Amino acid sequence: MKQIVIVGGGFAGVAAGLQLKKNLDSAEAEITLIDKNPYHLFTPSLYEVATSEVPQKNIAIPLNKIFEQGVKLLRGEVALIDPKTNSVTLKDKTQVSFDYLLVAVGSEAAYMGIPGLQQHSVAFKSLRDAVEIKNQIKNMCCKEGKCDRKVQVIIGGGGFAGTELAAELLSYKDKIAVQNALDRNCLELTIIQGSDKLLKELNKHVSDLATQRLTFPNVHLAFGGHIKEVTSSQVLTDDGKAYPYHILIWTGGVTPNHLAKENNLSVNDHGGIKVNEYLQMEGFGHIFAVGDVATFLDPKTQKPIPQVAQIAEEQGAIAGENIAHLVKNKPLKKYHPRHFGYIVPIGGRFAVAELEFGIHFDGFLGWCLQQLVLLRYLLGILPFPKALKRWNIFELELEQ
Repeated sequence: MKQIVIVGGGFAGVAAGLQLKKNLDSAEAEITLIDKNPYHLFTPSLYEVATSEVPQKNIAIPLNKIFEQGVKLLRGEVALIDPKTNSVTLKDKTQVSFDYLLVAVGSEAAYMGIPGLQQHSVAFKSLRDAVEIKNQIKNMCCKEGKCDRKVQVIIGGGGFAGTELAAELLSYKDKIAVQNALDRNCLELTIIQGSDKLLKELNKHVSDLATQRLTFPNVHLAFGGHIKEVTSSQVLTDDGKAYPYHILIWTGGVTPNHLAKENNLSVNDHGGIKVNEYLQMEGFGHIFAVGDVATFLDPKTQKPIPQVAQIAEEQGAIAGENIAHLVKNKPLKKYHPRHFGYIVPIGGRFAVAELEFGIHFDGFLGWCLQQLVLLRYLLGILPFPKALKRWNIFELELEQ
């Protein structure tokens, strides 16, 4: 019996586990999924946790609900991946041997070597980050039940995460104000973006809509300056400006998980694991890497493909199928990247969907499409009744 180990329970790891479970029986292989958390996090909805009273469980789906059988779940943090001895060692010294390994540990915040940034900011990558942001804002705005100062919140980065979070913060501050009889302007928001627009990856139409949705007296869009230093009270930019703050949220960059580089795996200059067209790690045919920790070059453009959930999910499924094919001595399948577009929620029931072939939906229709995407994903990882129930509960909670 072959030992297959998946490191990481994100979109790619879960997709791989489901594909392996589908293609292999218990006599052919034992599948083990390792993650430091007992849940799978639906990261596209992190901003909802940071800006509402939504229970954390709504976007944290227990792994044992996804894999009720067929996949062994091991909770722990990986310290060492050794491709020479075919073993994974956890921080508690537990060692797991493998015949085939899938590395799907994702990415982490990149601080670009900016002095003081990591020390004084809250990243926006995990459930803990989202809860920390919510608690800091609520505690500062509601201190002693009155607004005795204007709380300055700075978001470093005007990409997808920064823009989505900023839009939701506007609604959240109004909710806090009503609940605690505070001034609605008790929170002032500044987005520092190095380029000359929000959502620079998308077209002008989407950027203009996002700017319009964020145009309020207490919202400031600081374009053209990059953060060069952070002190305990100010954010300094390279265009000579200084911004005072009480809370700094960093959404300005990510980097492949440090495990890849620290374990001397085959990585590029940015720390991403180099993979071939079958998603195998360079030099090791029995090890696969997928999602944000991997670097796959688009054959057409020779540029890295986008780091989005849809791509990670698709890569995980292909890699899982290829590992099953190796077990069964069948030919491997090449991975052909597909990207259907973006959906950007911009506050409330408003989203912009920018899809293939120039198709786009704005406003409520965009939001409806976002909800359908969420439902489709839940149906892919959970039995129908559980998926529908979780989707309904999530949406009802958001309305409160």
